[in-house]
Amino acid sequence: MIKEDVNGIFFSMDITLGLIPLIILILTVANTNIDYTDSYLEKQYFQKAQDTAELMSTYTEHDDQTIFQKVSNALSENRDKKVGIDTARNITSPFLGRTIGNMKYRLEEINYLKGSEIVSNGDIKKAKNVGVAVKCYGNYLFKLYVWQ
Repeated sequence: MIKEDVNGIFFSMDITLGLIPLIILILTVANTNIDYTDSYLEKQYFQKAQDTAELMSTYTEHDDQTIFQKVSNALSENRDKKVGIDTARNITSPFLGRTIGNMKYRLEEINYLKGSEIVSNGDIKKAKNVGVAVKCYGNYLFKLYVWQ
């Protein structure tokens, strides 16, 4: 008479349980996004835009006014929109040139000037990845674009 052998059942269950972590690992690797360059650049540009806009709203020079405060004053004090934008450009251009370096940028006011460009050093239409930051000062809403 053949005795009942239960070792095979435990061996099969042991192998099945051992394969579960291997299957999970294979599925994780298969779902991994290999092309990460665009998302990395988007994140980098976003952070650069946010940091620069934050600096513009907190950095003060010898007159204890922030960059956005000076720009807001220049835009509100000049009745002629073009003169106000030119004055704002003279305020922001040196600061952005020092802060952003070799990256391209565009600053615009989107509330009162309806998206009019204040300062820019490149063509945003040719940019593939763009970081955007929005800051409000007084009645003005500024949008800063940063790209390579």
